[in-house]
Amino acid sequence: MRDRRTAQGAPLLLLLTTTLTTAVSGAFEPERGSWTRFPRLVSSDLDMEPGKAELFEGDIIVDRIPHPDSVASRHLHNPSNRHRRKGVRGRHFRRRHGRAATARTDRLWPHAVIPYEIEANFSGEHRALFKQAMRYWENETCVQFVERSPSQHPDYIVFTERACGCCSFVGRRGNGAQAISIGKNCDKFGIVVHELGHVVGFWHEHTRPDRDKHVQIISRNIVAGQEYNFNKLTDEEVNSLGLNYDYESIMHYARNTFSRSLALDTILPVRGKVVEIGQRLRLSSGDIAQTNKLYKCPECGRTCHEPSSQIQSPGFQYGKLGPHRCVWRISATQGERIVFEFTAMDIDPSCNEGYLEIRDGYWSRSPLLGRFCGNRTLGERFVSTGHRMLVIYHTTNAGSIYKGFQAKYEALCGGLLEQSEGTLQSPNYPDEYLADKECVWKIAVSPGSQVALTFQAFEVEYHDNCAYDFVEIRDGLELHSPLLARLCGYKIPEEVRSISNKMLIRFFSDSSIRKMGFSATFVTEIDECSGFKHGCQQKCINTVGSYRCECDIGYELHSDGKRCEDACGGILKGEKGTITSPSFPDLYPSNKQCIWEIMAPPQFRITLNFTHFDLEGTNQECEYDSVDIRSRTTAEEEWKKQGTYCGSRLPAIVTSEGNVLRIEFTS
Repeated sequence: MRDRRTAQGAPLLLLLTTTLTTAVSGAFEPERGSWTRFPRLVSSDLDMEPGKAELFEGDIIVDRIPHPDSVASRHLHNPSNRHRRKGVRGRHFRRRHGRAATARTDRLWPHAVIPYEIEANFSGEHRALFKQAMRYWENETCVQFVERSPSQHPDYIVFTERACGCCSFVGRRGNGAQAISIGKNCDKFGIVVHELGHVVGFWHEHTRPDRDKHVQIISRNIVAGQEYNFNKLTDEEVNSLGLNYDYESIMHYARNTFSRSLALDTILPVRGKVVEIGQRLRLSSGDIAQTNKLYKCPECGRTCHEPSSQIQSPGFQYGKLGPHRCVWRISATQGERIVFEFTAMDIDPSCNEGYLEIRDGYWSRSPLLGRFCGNRTLGERFVSTGHRMLVIYHTTNAGSIYKGFQAKYEALCGGLLEQSEGTLQSPNYPDEYLADKECVWKIAVSPGSQVALTFQAFEVEYHDNCAYDFVEIRDGLELHSPLLARLCGYKIPEEVRSISNKMLIRFFSDSSIRKMGFSATFVTEIDECSGFKHGCQQKCINTVGSYRCECDIGYELHSDGKRCEDACGGILKGEKGTITSPSFPDLYPSNKQCIWEIMAPPQFRITLNFTHFDLEGTNQECEYDSVDIRSRTTAEEEWKKQGTYCGSRLPAIVTSEGNVLRIEFTS
């Protein structure tokens, strides 16, 4: 596979020269153009363009550099299998249906923490769906999905929409951002839970090495070219951790997956087994057990999403049943803090037989709020700085006379936020907000700047005057500061900017109807276009928290996002000339189309001589980027195709069949 794209563009070195020749000129040997050598530019965004992987298995993207002993490796390097690759333009893609745990420990997420980002193009409903699916995994296992922090999380997943529809890599790739694609027909709770199963580290259940004891594959009913989706994996790739084959797994194919007809079965349980397969409703007990075993989850504790609750050590009421290591992962919504309070504690005063630890965050690296043993003063409170808290209880002596502890926690919304950016959410988001709730956030940023508030999701009970539930935004930190907006309803509001460097946001709900609530981000807003540091060659457009460069009419933005260049394409009538791809010799932009028409006098032909050429794709398929060349003599004639080119091999000289030549570049 050619690992050659970036998030902002794609590499192309395309330079060609054109020369007019008469139709009766005989042999013509044009000069071989400019021989200037340009460095070959390469980049890598395969992790964010999963559809361009060399090999697909259902909704799984198989790496271009797989484990050397894997079936995927042998398949990838077998030329007879290359035709099975899926093209970015969507050929062969269907709604995807994917537990066989990865045997590669390097693919597990450290500390069972999976950082994530969600691309801005998703609606509030989609964002809520993704969060609900992640929360479901958290409720059933020790896996945590946390908002990505660039300084702490070099590897992370990105919810995106790519041409593959629904697809994901298995486990952690370790190359930075990696895509989990959720397409238009895949935005269902069970399908998102399934795709997250691949992220956690699971292959499809039917690919287990022992699958032939449990299911039969009916090859004659499989769509031609899709047989490889039913290949077995090896023990080097799959470790089932000693657990039984799971027909109920959410990672199992349905009986007619990749079938030539919905009435035909492609995979069935072995004779004597009457079970349903392929459900997309919930994690099975086997899915949960295997995840907890794969990530060595603690034997007790849980993830706590409730706004308030109580926790206690095992056997507290009846005498301790140790030894134990218990972990409670308390997670509130963004913009809330967690207040933790002991209600009873009876732990070995020396801390030799046990202790309780509280951390201000989601993992063992988070700041320590305290390590406790003995008898604490009841009513002592510990408050997190963010919306997550980790509570760890460890005891070593099964025969200890100490009972352990009891505690309670509560999530509190609102507070003073003196930071440059952040996220705010209504209590219990993305589930329904609580009744009779009031939250007041006070945001203060650096003097001379403003606060910009942008909503990603918004669903608050509607009233003409927003009399029941509402979000109120004021310019200042007081409840009587000038009102900027009072919001309710179901449409995402326009961005709100403060006039000063302070903003107050108040959320209020009454005792009746409850809705999903809201999710919003705030940033420190300055006018980056007011000075000269922006680097824009022609126009600078200020945006919330950033800026963008634009060009005057007749120009287009270079792939560096700063400079402007002549717009590509057009009608050319000169006797000779040179045309280049956009931004040549730098990386060309993605999603670009340029059309040139070269017109010669009647009885003349046009000779095209490529001097530099480097496009993504192969000469056999050109499924990604291409240069298409056609010619004709009159406007009434159909265009005659003379060739489509891609790859890095220099095309041969092209001579038009008529006096008009059309060159179309697509990325």
